Amino acid sequence: MHTASPPEPTSSTGAPSPGSDVQAQVLALLESPRNASTPEAEWRRLGPAAVPVLSGLVLNPSEPPARRTRAVSSLALVDPTGAAVPLRTVLEDAKAPAEVRASAAGALGLCLGLDAIPTLISRLQDRESEVREAVAVALGRLGGKEARQALEDRLPMEERAPVREALQRGLTLVEP
Repeated sequence: MHTASPPEPTSSTGAPSPGSDVQAQVLALLESPRNASTPEAEWRRLGPAAVPVLSGLVLNPSEPPARRTRAVSSLALVDPTGAAVPLRTVLEDAKAPAEVRASAAGALGLCLGLDAIPTLISRLQDRESEVREAVAVALGRLGGKEARQALEDRLPMEERAPVREALQRGLTLVEP
């Protein structure tokens, strides 16, 4: 006689079951009031199950830019290593809104550390000044000889004052 085995508990792996409401939880955290910053613990509690949802939001051009921007920073919290691919993708997507790409520049630096420098340097010539500003500051935070040289090289070529200021700010952040 064959008896059906009980369903596997979701707690055995710590990951929610496929039918869970991870997407609803992710959206709720993203929509929480900006004044009440969502603790990292809330994102980490969702764990790897939130990665595909957040990645999908980051890369989806039909999502509102504000939601995509918050998803970028949240993805970096949930999975710093795994976030690198979607962050790099959106940063290099010229069709993505500038605010989303700028957020991706900062988040990529946090996720990859010094490994983000080549990608960030390539964005110092981005057509969007908001992206160039974010890249300049991200490079300054990462520091190092390569970042300093890229910022110094870009400074005399930059025509927009806010970007020049960001380049200077980045240079002040780089360790001597």
